[in-house]
Amino acid sequence: MSLNKLAQESLLYRLDVRTKLLGFISFTVLALMFQNPFYNLGLTLLLGILAFSAHMPLAKARTVLIPLLPIFFFILVVTAFSYPVDRFRNGFSQNIIFYLLPGQRLGATVGGILMGLNFLFRLLTMVLASSVFSLTTPIDDLLQFLQKTKIPPELAFMIVTALRFIPALDKKRIHILEAQKARGARLSEKSLTGNIKAYIPIMVPLIIHSIQMADALSMAMLNRGYGYTRAWPGIHRRTLRLEDYLALLLIVSITACGIYLRYFLHLGTL
Repeated sequence: MSLNKLAQESLLYRLDVRTKLLGFISFTVLALMFQNPFYNLGLTLLLGILAFSAHMPLAKARTVLIPLLPIFFFILVVTAFSYPVDRFRNGFSQNIIFYLLPGQRLGATVGGILMGLNFLFRLLTMVLASSVFSLTTPIDDLLQFLQKTKIPPELAFMIVTALRFIPALDKKRIHILEAQKARGARLSEKSLTGNIKAYIPIMVPLIIHSIQMADALSMAMLNRGYGYTRAWPGIHRRTLRLEDYLALLLIVSITACGIYLRYFLHLGTL
């Protein structure tokens, strides 16, 4: 069974686009609200459960997360040494693990490492939330929602088209990568400049292919009379169902609980 068929069998796929969009905004706000990585770890695990329920394959998750590993490591190193001791409130976060330079200079604090982990979980939360939203939301539903919000038709079409062609460009990138490897291209270089030079043979044909695809799309739109009339075609009316109201109640409850923990109990800080 294909990925789209598996996703369509999930409960998230049947939810209204407004419910899923509110959930995406809620998870993003909660991820930016907390400074303690343990709270954002809980959000990441919850999104992992949602991704599993939406039948997101592990290969897709690896494809999304593996390119982010160098960024994760860089963020963790920078935050470990860049945050001063007086930046943190509690004594545990103010502890210094070791000094990078002699004379007790440039120390790596516990709070700095925790802050780096918090940034990583924030990024993971937003990446997983956007992946689940794009996997479980049909393009037609998103286009209808943009039309209901009175967004200009041209802008709505640009947004939906860009989202639609992301998987196509990613598949083309994989094909170009395999073709370049078959031709003996060395794509694994140790230095930063070496990596940039190694990926030029991939980026150039990918950019050319995207331009050709955009040109073909524009010709197809002209042949079908796009822009001849400003009227939108007939679309089906979507209404909130029982599962949408239950999901909205759960989203509001989680958001309210997060706000209460952060701003009333003053938890989730370092």
